Amino acid sequence: AMIQLGQNGSAFLDTDATTFTPSGGDVVIAITMITDCGFDTLTADGGTGTYITTAGAGAGGDTLVAADTFPAGVTIYGRWTDVSVQTDGQQCICYVGP
Repeated sequence: AMIQLGQNGSAFLDTDATTFTPSGGDVVIAITMITDCGFDTLTADGGTGTYITTAGAGAGGDTLVAADTFPAGVTIYGRWTDVSVQTDGQQCICYVGP
């Protein structure tokens, strides 16, 4: 099967007050950090799998907290329904897929 990497669109985030939620049953499948970036909201899709999240630890992993930051240039992959950066000026691109 083909892995979709943003063929369904993307969104740019740089404001703490903005939470991106894909429409039409899609999810965020990858997030690339433009600047060093932390997250207020990183909600894992309720389907199967274990993903990095701010709402609870996956099997063998820790929950993200305010002090956790991903450096610029890093891309994380998973399935998230809601994404919000932690601080105004932190920038990331969210890629959407089914």
